[in-house]
Amino acid sequence: MTLVVAVATLAGLGVLGVVVGLRSTNPSLDAVWASWQGPTGSRRTPDQEWTPVDGLATGALRQLTDGRWSSTPGARALRSSLAITETDPKLFASRVVVAGGAGLLGPVALWLTLQVLGVGLPIGSALIGSCIGLVVGVAMPLAGLLRRGRERRRHVRVVLGSFVDLIVLGLAGGVGIDGALHSASEVTPDWAARRMSRALGTARDAGTTPWDALAELGSELDVPELVELATTVQLAGTEGARIRQSLTARGASLRRHEQAEAESAANSMTERLFLPGALLLLGFLLFVGYPAVHRILGGF
Repeated sequence: MTLVVAVATLAGLGVLGVVVGLRSTNPSLDAVWASWQGPTGSRRTPDQEWTPVDGLATGALRQLTDGRWSSTPGARALRSSLAITETDPKLFASRVVVAGGAGLLGPVALWLTLQVLGVGLPIGSALIGSCIGLVVGVAMPLAGLLRRGRERRRHVRVVLGSFVDLIVLGLAGGVGIDGALHSASEVTPDWAARRMSRALGTARDAGTTPWDALAELGSELDVPELVELATTVQLAGTEGARIRQSLTARGASLRRHEQAEAESAANSMTERLFLPGALLLLGFLLFVGYPAVHRILGGF
């Protein structure tokens, strides 16, 4: 009976795959051109249909952006990580749904395979494995995204120190605050500098102030140092305050902060290496002392 159920399940999945493959059609050139002429934001052609994964991903994304959980710290951290890593939200939501589905169905498929091979396991073990697989499958993409977001924020802070120094050099050369900001952001091809350059260029084309663009970018990427820099630059642009000394002090503060973080990370790594070193030393002592202990004990 179990063999019949397993074979029927595999056959049903195969038929479903064949049907989906036959229904998928290549979009025509007119459809592609019409989609690109439409509003920016959706590049899905009319011939492409929404899959169930897309529907689940869109629903989950809507709950995080406009739903009841949009104001929670976790949702804000997720949105800022998506923004700073330049990850498509719908693509990431689809990955989470697929990974969660794989973790949910993987133990069940393994249980069916073991049943076919004659290894009897209770159905409760498959259900427990599915629950654990679902949690792990959803958590792994989220953890990876948040980790990449933290690494990129740390990189932005490092770039900000050099960015502030370049602004000070521009101001010392007699360039205005707007020109100093634009020239400092265009010196390096680094991705963080390009993000600031695009934000400043968009603000210049839209007629808004550059400090508002930097503040908005800092809020989007969840980098408080960038928001503080925008506030300092705003004082020079609106109140006419002397900005060179303030920016020099802020650049030195950013470098001290990064040095303290680097030292803290190094100390943490040293502490984590203590346990492997102690286990290695214990193993070496057992290896060296075992012959002597064995001979002493064998003498009695």
